Amino acid sequence: MKALLEDPDLDAQLSRTLIAIAAEAADLGEALATAGRVPAGDYDAWYREWSATAETARSVGDQALARGQVMTARKALLRASEYWRQSFFFLRHDLDDERLQHAWRQHRSAFRAALPLLGWRVVTVELPFDGATMTGYLFRAADDGVPRPTVLAPCGFDSTAEAGYVATGYMALPRGYNFFVFEGPGQGGMLYEHRKPFRPDFEVPFRVAFDWLVTQDGVHPQAVTVIGRSFGGYLGPRAAAFDTRVAALVADPGQFDFASRIGNFAKGFGDNFLARLTAADPELDAQLEKLLEGSRNREWYGSRMAAMGRSKVGDFMRRQLLFGLDGLAEDIRCPTLVTEGEGDFASQSQVLYDELTCPKRLKTFTVAEGGGGHCEGYGATLFEGYVFDWLDGVLGRRG
Repeated sequence: MKALLEDPDLDAQLSRTLIAIAAEAADLGEALATAGRVPAGDYDAWYREWSATAETARSVGDQALARGQVMTARKALLRASEYWRQSFFFLRHDLDDERLQHAWRQHRSAFRAALPLLGWRVVTVELPFDGATMTGYLFRAADDGVPRPTVLAPCGFDSTAEAGYVATGYMALPRGYNFFVFEGPGQGGMLYEHRKPFRPDFEVPFRVAFDWLVTQDGVHPQAVTVIGRSFGGYLGPRAAAFDTRVAALVADPGQFDFASRIGNFAKGFGDNFLARLTAADPELDAQLEKLLEGSRNREWYGSRMAAMGRSKVGDFMRRQLLFGLDGLAEDIRCPTLVTEGEGDFASQSQVLYDELTCPKRLKTFTVAEGGGGHCEGYGATLFEGYVFDWLDGVLGRRG
């Protein structure tokens, strides 16, 4: 669903910040004014304008906090965190870009400054993994020690643990769910700081996070549910296929494999594309390198290549072939809800749903009702109501 900008990439990212209004992490006028100052396709200007707005919000938050104006400070700091995240979005093809590194750290700093003001007890954890640490945040719905159901949320392809609260955490907590979000390889600090790229066997870092989570006070070990959104629609099902402790699973949208997507992409590269790609045909690899021409393509492909730990387009595509649920989806045993917004570019929800043998449900949110697009677009409240009512039913909760 189009917002206001002519540039489709900038418009899609603006929509993410507009959705953050529901989590008190954006202001409508502030966001529209900032995006409106950016010429189409100008990623440098995108960084300048959003970082300037982020700095203003951070200053407002710090000054309000010094005066004891907690509500103003909380909202301003959350906005600063979101605006810093937005500022570096189109700089991710070069992990050494000083602007990316600065903006990511400011994004995290503003979020952590807001944590004591949110009204929830929050534990920040660094989980050792693969010679680095995975950052996680555990939000407790109450601080009374009573075991409660907990939503475990893996991040998306371009997300951070801090952004996970804005995307889903604010939905879970008022409904009595704890919320735990963590960054695995390829995400947030694991990528930007530790340079650990995505790995197809997400069940391995997931197990580390799950093992830690179920030992925490107030977490009911038999009521940990997984909500995977965006690329989490692959990561969540992948983890659940290997871990029978998951009580329920939501995949939004459901994703099954990358090979079929690459196959669809291959139409402009002649016959036997997948066979040539798998064989690392040098002529094909040379053709694929041309996809990096132009600033938009350099960022679009380059950011994804960086997250996968690959510097060549052909290697990047071959790496993606390892990500899939073929032969694994039937191993998911917990009740599973597969959702999609109508027209979601990433959705393979029907494919995943058809492969599941567990108790399952498929829900499509339509454009007509305002829930079309990636992760339901602007329909965050529609998604929240349906998903958490379903989870309440699966877990036998009331109200």
